[in-house]
Amino acid sequence: MTSQTRPGERITVQPASAAERALPAPIARIWHRRGQWGLRLVLWVFLLAFLLPFIWAVSASLKTRQELYVEMPSLITLNPTLANYFYVLRRMPAFITYFQNSTIVTVGAVILQVAVAALAGYAFARLRFPARDLIFYTLILLTFVPRAGGLMVQYELMSFLGLRNSQLGLILAFAAGVPIPIFIMRQTFLNLPHEFEDAALIDGCNRFQAFLWVMLPMATGGMLVVGLFEFIRVWGEYLFTLTMIDNPRLYTLGIGIAMNFVGLALEDGEFTSYGAEAAVYLMTSAPVLILFIVFQRMFIRGMLEGLKL
Repeated sequence: MTSQTRPGERITVQPASAAERALPAPIARIWHRRGQWGLRLVLWVFLLAFLLPFIWAVSASLKTRQELYVEMPSLITLNPTLANYFYVLRRMPAFITYFQNSTIVTVGAVILQVAVAALAGYAFARLRFPARDLIFYTLILLTFVPRAGGLMVQYELMSFLGLRNSQLGLILAFAAGVPIPIFIMRQTFLNLPHEFEDAALIDGCNRFQAFLWVMLPMATGGMLVVGLFEFIRVWGEYLFTLTMIDNPRLYTLGIGIAMNFVGLALEDGEFTSYGAEAAVYLMTSAPVLILFIVFQRMFIRGMLEGLKL
């Protein structure tokens, strides 16, 4: 079908498809909107299901003991109070020390792992060397080995190297878990155009300078994903730290809270309400939550870049 627009010029008009003629335009728009609202409703249901434990913990942390142990506990706090938070700080004065230890170990492990993963990911993505693919896929296979399975070997190795009861030992051990970070960074560099790197090499940069000044700034999304994953893993880690640390002054938050709450539950016949436990858990998880809220856009962008196959 053709239509005349001006002398000597013709344009072709494609006929409407059967699907387009099936419904009038207003009805099609309404149908599309209903589908969107249905999808949003399902997502909200899933969101509430995942958030319910967190909301319950916030509510419990603000309740008095009388409200906590009624026959029918309510999600709504009738008389909110910060007594549980003050109780935690008063009965566990080492909370600040545990927080500092967790911060030192976590930040150190994040910085070291991001640096190692970026260098190794760039090497696996851009450089050619013997057995490159074999080494890479062997690293990926290591992710299927349970960490607890090698715990005794790690204990002996840390003791032999003199790294037990040491924050440096924890940092090095946590930063060594690089298979998944290397995979993310490799995929990030594979998705970057070669032209930028080639232009840097033509302008006189060597390989390391091209990596440091050209490619690395474009891989910040992948590095942020690696850093956030490592931060979450190390901040709440329990088993490995419990095995390697005997000195109470070096306890991280996960170990210190578990140890102290066991003691508080039996001290002077006084038991710790789950409102106080909810308060200390919320205080512990607050840094991770704040970090994710601040960097959520970059995190999602890095996930899309780093996990693209």
